[in-house]
Amino acid sequence: MRMLRMGAALSLAMLAGCHSSEPVDGAAGPGAAATPCEAGDWCVGAARAIVSPSQEQIDGIEESRLFLGTKLQQFNLGGYGINPIQNLPNPFAQLGPSLTQPAQERVHRSRRYRDDEHTWLRLAVVEQGGTRIAFVTLDAIGAGNLIQDGLRAAVAEASCALEWCIEADHVVFGQTHTHAGADLQGLWGGVPQQWITDVLYAGAAHATREAIAGRARARASLGQGINSDFNNYRRPRVNPADDADPAVSLLRFEDARSRRPILQILQYAAHPTSIDEDPRIPHADYVYGAMKELERQGGVGLYYNGPIADASPRGGDCPFAKPDAYESVRCRGRDLAAFALKQPRRELAPELSLRNANVILPVTNPLFAVAAPLGAFNRYYDFTPRQLTDIPVLHEILGTVTTQVGQAPLTAETLVTRISMGGAGGLEIATIPGEATNTFGQFIRALAEGANPGAGVMLFGLTQNSFGYILPEEEFSYIDASGDTGFLIPFTGYEEFVSMGPLTAPLLRLQGYLPLFDASPIEYLPANIRACTAPGSGDCIISDIALQLEYVQTQFAQNCIDAGAPEAFCGLIDPKLPVTSLCSLLSLSPAICGLLNDDESLQ
Repeated sequence: MRMLRMGAALSLAMLAGCHSSEPVDGAAGPGAAATPCEAGDWCVGAARAIVSPSQEQIDGIEESRLFLGTKLQQFNLGGYGINPIQNLPNPFAQLGPSLTQPAQERVHRSRRYRDDEHTWLRLAVVEQGGTRIAFVTLDAIGAGNLIQDGLRAAVAEASCALEWCIEADHVVFGQTHTHAGADLQGLWGGVPQQWITDVLYAGAAHATREAIAGRARARASLGQGINSDFNNYRRPRVNPADDADPAVSLLRFEDARSRRPILQILQYAAHPTSIDEDPRIPHADYVYGAMKELERQGGVGLYYNGPIADASPRGGDCPFAKPDAYESVRCRGRDLAAFALKQPRRELAPELSLRNANVILPVTNPLFAVAAPLGAFNRYYDFTPRQLTDIPVLHEILGTVTTQVGQAPLTAETLVTRISMGGAGGLEIATIPGEATNTFGQFIRALAEGANPGAGVMLFGLTQNSFGYILPEEEFSYIDASGDTGFLIPFTGYEEFVSMGPLTAPLLRLQGYLPLFDASPIEYLPANIRACTAPGSGDCIISDIALQLEYVQTQFAQNCIDAGAPEAFCGLIDPKLPVTSLCSLLSLSPAICGLLNDDESLQ
């Protein structure tokens, strides 16, 4: 038996060395015997794998491009700058490092804590009553639909090899959105294909096997609270009431007998954007500290970001002076997780179901229309309509074209998933295939609460796909009147230019969330239209228009003053001047005209 154990350990060590990936910590933890699963109860296992790149992958690997030559594919990180030429061969490809700085080291070594702060793939399997789900999170900025498909296939294949099959569309794959994580979207230069196949997919398969092998009968509980100490609102505040989502949720599974944690899923909304140090190193940002705190007592932690389009990070207090950037985010994550762990928990009954909706989204972003033919999304996204890819011979031709040449961005398909746990009044989980605003998140939350009164709600952003920002149509504007440099030039809205287009949110509503939550026909009308049935409602679309006008006037007046123009002239576009008077002349309600900040309109 000792020789068998030594052989198994040696095999795992060799596997980790080949893939730069190390499965760590089974569900039960060292020295603990897992409680055997029983029919009808929660059955849960979890594992994690290091996915930090090797030094060879950091230095770069030669890959073919356009059938014309090769390029040195380095390990690029997402979130800063833009590099749309990852599909071009040398000499053009040599411009890439001047557009975005590739990673220069493979892992950050903490001097204070004396550990390597790796990036991770974390995975858990949950079964109840014949329904099986794999939850997967990755420290990356996002993942294109080709990466999503590849990882789901790796998990499904690994599970079926153990005769415990998990369907591919029951793999709930999210990215933590760290801006110091691997670029799996192609927008910042991409990563070596060798890392994708030999580290990411191989790590997911191995973690799947570990999690299935470590399953135990479990008890489930949910803790939730409200905390705005860790995020800030970052979008143009057209409506003074707009804010980032303050909801903190912690879903916990613990061994039914020993009560040791097996799995803890934390969900909050805050951009992990604080690590942009020199040298650039792959890092999980504050998520690393959060997972360290959750896993201190054993088990595996997963982190899903929420509706983060308008949520920047803040907070976290280190108990020592002058922390560096890495120490600061570690403290932030620790404090966030500590808050979640302190929330009162209620038990969830062993009931589980999953429903998927398939949503087809048009790609209308003009920048995508330019970047896609260059091959900027190749190997990460496929925007070819399924009607074409379903044709056998054409499928092979298009596969080659979209991998090696370029593509016309027409449509994209995505899963939207609803997971219900604990029955009536339990928990509703909804996935968001990108970065949604809190207002869009609140729309989903209201649907979930209406479908299951009294249930808690968790929103998993950047999950099942990463299709950029998702902005409700009333908030969508390519022009930002504040004059801020959102996307490369002043007066541009950053989120709008990094989105699929203005149709994304309404089509997700119509094809995804409304059917999934069995919404009534009236719910199919936008909320700001339905609100107009209540006289003077501040949520009515007319109020939205009024707020937009006030915001534009206020920002133009301020820009005028900042430019050095006379205040008397700038005052001509002050929001207290013509628009509110016009509002009153049109006999609109005082409540609506009052939103334009003109006291005279209320007299």
